[in-house]
Amino acid sequence: MVRVRTTVQDQVIKIQDSNMDTKFNSLLWHDAQLLSISIDRSNAGNNDIITFVIKWPDGNQNNIVFNDCYLFDARMNFGVVSEESILEAICLDEGVQIPDIKSKWQSLEVTLDDLRCYRIITNSTNSQIDIYALSYALS
Repeated sequence: MVRVRTTVQDQVIKIQDSNMDTKFNSLLWHDAQLLSISIDRSNAGNNDIITFVIKWPDGNQNNIVFNDCYLFDARMNFGVVSEESILEAICLDEGVQIPDIKSKWQSLEVTLDDLRCYRIITNSTNSQIDIYALSYALS
C-alpha cells in the first residue's frame, strides 16, 4: 500500500508511485533549511540510505529519507557563515546520469525503472546535491 501526502508529523510515509515527482516537487522547499545530511551504509548494496533533516519555513522539521540510493553527487560550497537555505528542489525522471546508471545495472540484470534524480539547490552557498534513488519517505 502506498500512501502519499506532502506534509507529515509523527509518521513515516513512503512515496513511490507515478506521482512521486509531483509530490516531491510540491513540498515547500523555497527557504527551507538543510540542517544535516547522513549516509547509512549499514545494509550496503541492499538499501543504501541518505537522510536529510529539513526545517520547513513554517518551523516544522522532517527527515527526508532516500531509499535504495544508487548515486550521491554533492557539489557543496563551504565557508559561508549562514544557515543553509534551499532555493529549490526537484525530482527528475531523466537526470543527467540516469541512463548511465541504468545501463550499468542492466548488465547485471537489475532493472531500475523507478530511478529518479532528486536535485536540491541551496541559496546560501549555491550548492547542488543530486541523489539518485528509487524512492523517498518523509518522517
